[in-house]
Amino acid sequence: MYTMNRSKSTIIAAALSVFTIVSCEDVSMALGLDDVSSRRNTDVQASGSPARQQPTKSRDQELIYLQSVPTDFETHVFVADDEGARRAQQIIDLYKILESEPTIEAVRNYVSDQYIQHSTMLPDGPQPLAMLFASSAKQYPVAIDVHKVAVVGNFAMAHVNFRNLSTEDPADLGIAAVDMYYWGEDGKIVEHWDTLQSVPTHAANTNTMFLTLSKDGE
Repeated sequence: MYTMNRSKSTIIAAALSVFTIVSCEDVSMALGLDDVSSRRNTDVQASGSPARQQPTKSRDQELIYLQSVPTDFETHVFVADDEGARRAQQIIDLYKILESEPTIEAVRNYVSDQYIQHSTMLPDGPQPLAMLFASSAKQYPVAIDVHKVAVVGNFAMAHVNFRNLSTEDPADLGIAAVDMYYWGEDGKIVEHWDTLQSVPTHAANTNTMFLTLSKDGE
């Protein structure tokens, strides 16, 4: 068994009691480890103007730009063949159905009765999907902006923005989503995964969450 003599124990206890009354800022200053944000405000270039430094920690990344969402845009489709193009169009048409006419019968034209749902918000099958959007469409001006669709074999990905699912506010920024789909042997979507994020009001850049800005992405 490891033991510690009384004198060492007393010294350590005293050191700990001193440490608890010293702030992290005091310790940083004593060690010469100034906070990055403090340095950013005090550093001066040779010309005398404030030095601009890139933030190195997430807490230093200022969310200073107001977010906006494009409503006038072109859907970018990435496919390798005619079958991929057909499936991409199926996805686009499904979103139009969910946006304006989300009946169970209409949704079943695109979604298999064996539909496996990985979203934690819904049970399996086409019925819950149709009922979710039907409830919103009856109350709000639902808009589903399909920005990108990519199809590779039986898999597809869609980058979309769900706007006005639960509000009438015309300035609603929406919910950004990446939906992933898998086609079954019956030619319908048989499995679905997604990841969702509410579009924030501010960002650390002006790129928006949806636009394709690089020329290679055109």
